[in-house]
Amino acid sequence: MSATGFSYKISGADKFQFLLDTHIRRNQRSGNIIKLSIEVNGNIDVSELRRMVTTNEFLTQINSIDIEEGFLKIPRWKNGTILTPVKITEHIETDEGIVFTKEDSPNTLLIDLIHAQGNSVLLISIHHAIADNIGIQNIARVIAGTIKPEGPPFADEEKETISFAQQLIHTLKATRLVFKKTPKRMAKLVATEAATGISTLDFDEEETRDIEENVVKNEARLSRSSFYLAATAMALKQTIFADKGDSFFLPVPQNKRLRGDGKVTMGNHLSFLFYNIPFSKLNNLREATAFITEQMVQQLKEQSPRSYSYLLKTFRFLPLPVYDFFFKLPTKGAVCSFLFSDVGETLPEMKTFMGKEIVEVLNYPPNPCPPHITFVVMKHAGTLKIITSYNSKAINSDEITMFEDALTELLLP
Repeated sequence: MSATGFSYKISGADKFQFLLDTHIRRNQRSGNIIKLSIEVNGNIDVSELRRMVTTNEFLTQINSIDIEEGFLKIPRWKNGTILTPVKITEHIETDEGIVFTKEDSPNTLLIDLIHAQGNSVLLISIHHAIADNIGIQNIARVIAGTIKPEGPPFADEEKETISFAQQLIHTLKATRLVFKKTPKRMAKLVATEAATGISTLDFDEEETRDIEENVVKNEARLSRSSFYLAATAMALKQTIFADKGDSFFLPVPQNKRLRGDGKVTMGNHLSFLFYNIPFSKLNNLREATAFITEQMVQQLKEQSPRSYSYLLKTFRFLPLPVYDFFFKLPTKGAVCSFLFSDVGETLPEMKTFMGKEIVEVLNYPPNPCPPHITFVVMKHAGTLKIITSYNSKAINSDEITMFEDALTELLLP
């Protein structure tokens, strides 16, 4: 693929991820970075991996994207004038653990190769403003050679099909939605910044089948995500958030990619559903699932995700400090109670990588600052996994264990 020239106006969803990044980097921590790990049975040859990656023009172009600031410091993506191949850092795991490469800028793609106990783990890291969950999976597919992208990494900006007046109506509608959904006493965590903790609940195939039977039993027919969110909220209410408010407020991302679209398209193709979940609705798993499903259905009927997409499009023209003010205004600066994302099946078609059997795939959430705790629900090879990222000053490991015990009890019938 030739390094096609492009200049791409950053989308509203991308700019939202930039906003979160500024909050994180103010505290001198790695920014809003998402990570995908692929573990294989056996050792990956680092020399062969470097050859595959450094000679791939698409990956080099992703790694060389520049951020151009124009009028009112509104950023644009543009192809870099200096092409820089992706850096691969090799690690041998020891008792002292691993210190991973720190992301120095938002426009960097990093790959760590870790060897431990006879297996290798490929860890891909990229800024959330450049890639959503599908995007980082596509990067893994490019490395594996299962897809060969052509053209620039970003799709052309979608053409507006409605008038400015209609777009303004959608923007006002979305603004009212967010303010209406914000609870009066939102449960939240308050803490100074600290190291990020990671914990994974990994269910085997039999347990996953039992959990999916429980999904049906609790009547989550329209969306399994409603069941997983209900169970997560109930377990949080019982443990970590027991004395920290009386209602959860959170945005949940919704994938806007069309079926069959964007196999190689970067950027964020997301909108959001907003949930206000009073603690009083979290006493029974079936009722909690029904309550969340009802909110989801109502917002979809009202085309709220579409309206929120227009709100993000409108806000992308604002200077970042003004954007920041509007974003935090409904929640008085707290952002939300926690972050939750159900990304579904990850890399379902990939059974091997560089000729070696894939034994584990994990989607790691970005840094949980704010709101100090983040969850990713995913499946790989028929097994359910729930990965938690948390601020270790807001939540200690004993509280995480209590939460995971409560969540497991709710998920398994």
